[in-house]
Amino acid sequence: MISNFTPEEWDKKTIELGGSILQAWAWGQFQQAMGQKIHRLSDKDFICLAVETDLVMNKKYIYCPRGPLGNLEAALLDLKKLGDDHSIIFSRIEPMQAVNLPRGLKDVQPAIDWALDLEKTEEELLIGMKPKTRYNINLAQRKGVTVREGTAADLITVWQLFMETAGRNKIRLHSQSYYWQMWDHLSSKYLKILIAEYQGVPLAGMFLTLFGDTATYLHGGSSRMSRGAGSGSAGKEAMAPYMLHWEAIKMAKSLGLKQYNFGGVAGASDENHAWAGITRFKKGFGGFEILYPGSFDLIYSPIWYNVYKQGRKLRKILK
Repeated sequence: MISNFTPEEWDKKTIELGGSILQAWAWGQFQQAMGQKIHRLSDKDFICLAVETDLVMNKKYIYCPRGPLGNLEAALLDLKKLGDDHSIIFSRIEPMQAVNLPRGLKDVQPAIDWALDLEKTEEELLIGMKPKTRYNINLAQRKGVTVREGTAADLITVWQLFMETAGRNKIRLHSQSYYWQMWDHLSSKYLKILIAEYQGVPLAGMFLTLFGDTATYLHGGSSRMSRGAGSGSAGKEAMAPYMLHWEAIKMAKSLGLKQYNFGGVAGASDENHAWAGITRFKKGFGGFEILYPGSFDLIYSPIWYNVYKQGRKLRKILK
């Protein structure tokens, strides 16, 4: 049913059911600010934030990021009712357990996250790292790389770091307004900017979300100089991303959080995966995998769903 929870009740229930920031009330507000229509569905034993996403020919689908949470059978009954709107072709869900539905044509969120147990001491965390990671953190400290918490005035700085990283790795980036709106709707409670600097020069930055007992590395970027590829004194520092995450980990511990989530990584057998480098970096901090069953599609219109599938195949051919 359409939820009658207050924002506080919604977030409390989301946390109780093990949900992430992607099911938080504020995340829904953020999506609305980006022009998306949202649906909040809930009852006593499930919760689901669902976002309408436009397709061609005035068609749409529903996306439930890392959800529904709780009683999946009850949630699916409510999601099926959204199919009464004949412009909606299907709902793509990302539940915590597998369900007897067709697998989604695409996983929106990563199938594997990498996380760190923050209930360990700092010394235990350092011991659990790979020697190279521990060495690089110490090197950055010796060289004088520092990390500070940013403000709204630093949005342009992190945006530029995000753009540089996206260009270097040939990946798509959200629009500038996406990050500005995220800051506007999450920063008062759930979002922090962290920036690693050398002598006042920003070398790496991140958006870190705080929700429930988990800190999550949501978006990040670094300058080529932070990787030792630039010229001048800042280019020699190289280890700013290591220092950035270590300070984020320590901040999360100081706030009493229990887990630090580095976000998505490639599978152990995917040595040629586009994320292979970033996976080695994240795993160097020690930790463990969080496995998800992937996405599933609740189909309302088989005919239009087939058109959607064929359109995706065509786009792949034309790329």
